[in-house]
Amino acid sequence: MRTHILSSEELPHDSGADEFRIFNDLEEDQEGRRSKSRNSRSSVPSFDEVTKFYRDIFYKAQMESDSIIMSLIYIERLVKKTGGKLRPRCDNWRSLLFSCMILSSKVWDDLSMWNVDFSQSCPPGVAFSLQRINELELAVLNALSFQVKVPASEYAKYYFLLRSMLIKSGLGGDKVIALDPLDVMTARQLQQVSSQFENLKLGRRAGSTVRSQSVNLSSTKKSSGKVKLGLEHVVKM
Repeated sequence: MRTHILSSEELPHDSGADEFRIFNDLEEDQEGRRSKSRNSRSSVPSFDEVTKFYRDIFYKAQMESDSIIMSLIYIERLVKKTGGKLRPRCDNWRSLLFSCMILSSKVWDDLSMWNVDFSQSCPPGVAFSLQRINELELAVLNALSFQVKVPASEYAKYYFLLRSMLIKSGLGGDKVIALDPLDVMTARQLQQVSSQFENLKLGRRAGSTVRSQSVNLSSTKKSSGKVKLGLEHVVKM
């Protein structure tokens, strides 16, 4: 996420990005913070700041680990879908990351929180009202053209890439190496639930209704055994 921010700040301002200014972090959402110039290098968040922001929300909202990869997929999909007009920047990264975390939670978590509960899951010094969360959620869905389905192959590629990066950098430590490998059933189930969530949202698009719960597919997530996922499986998906 921080790499995206650094890269975006090196690019000239795109006037077309104004249509996505709803994602700009509002000063009233950041308690005790002062707005800084877009081009100020000092406004680039540190690695620890981004990590703490994500970790606080992740634990308070009781999100599942699969949501971590899905939120990154949605962020990068937003960049691609908008032709680069919407990118993580110093002035929008909190709202953008928060809204993608909520979306990933609702798509995957069986017991995802309501939006009013997400408003209570903000890190210290940051506050998102219920109205603001509803607006951000709808804005993300519109920017994605309601295409929230995550193919098993795409999830697997992100999984292996991130795992490899953590191991090579040493940031993950022994815990990453000791993690259970991704299995075929989990990857395919994620594709199924994200597809059904997409169909549900498209069906309700006309009414612009923002649901606060995920698609409950507990029965589809139960598996008697796991088949370890290798690169050959990714190619076949």
